[in-house]
Amino acid sequence: MPCLPSPAPIAVIAARLDAGPTARALQACSERLAPAGYYLAAAPWHDAAALPLLEALRPAAALVVGPLDNAALRATLAALEIPVVETWSVSPQMLDSAVAIDNAEAGRMAARHLAEKRHLRVACVSADTPWERARREGFVGSAAALGLERVADIVQPEVQHMNDGRMAFLRLLATNTIFDAVFCTSDLLAAAAVSEAHNRDLQVPQDLAVLGFSDDGSAVQWVQGLTTLGVDAAELGRRAGQLLLDRLEGERGAGQRDMIDVVLDLRLST
Repeated sequence: MPCLPSPAPIAVIAARLDAGPTARALQACSERLAPAGYYLAAAPWHDAAALPLLEALRPAAALVVGPLDNAALRATLAALEIPVVETWSVSPQMLDSAVAIDNAEAGRMAARHLAEKRHLRVACVSADTPWERARREGFVGSAAALGLERVADIVQPEVQHMNDGRMAFLRLLATNTIFDAVFCTSDLLAAAAVSEAHNRDLQVPQDLAVLGFSDDGSAVQWVQGLTTLGVDAAELGRRAGQLLLDRLEGERGAGQRDMIDVVLDLRLST
């Protein structure tokens, strides 16, 4: 009978675990790690009170969702001298390695697409997460450079449910500005925008073009014909798992930065 490896923990560091793309990435990552004898250990490691528990756990490595910008946590991980892989977005000073998206470039791609479609008055709706902030900043900067008029810029503090997206779109309408296109930095925001536009007898794309960002392809299930920029969350998770294994086995050194390509899926909403 073959000898199974002793299970070893890999600390999962994430502000939330219930967001759909995060869950899919973690599932794919865990499936890649399990045959090698590793399991993901999630806890509120961002809390100062949990840092001694993290040290006591003695993880083999750490998987970070989002940039590692908590100074105390960063110092604790550095002291543990273990491989650390950041995902989705990367700290300005990367501690170890990353599998990430060029979120700012995704925003620039959104602006270029709307400009090519000859939309002149644009709005942006985003959530307050590190990766969506980067998409927003890329969009805003590129829109200005392309001569697009940004008439409204809505940042919703938290977006976890469709109703949160609807509230964001209602805030956009409450600005009483005229716009012919909106870039939504997540699929949930885009689906809510299309839904609320239809509720107000706005035709997409005749009255309002909507461009979304899909982490998992679910936006097109909610809204047929939605144009999206997108990445595959499961593929990101698998690649993060492989990079963790490569770092643990000494196949690759620190300083790795694997980027996931963002793809434009052109459909009817723009």
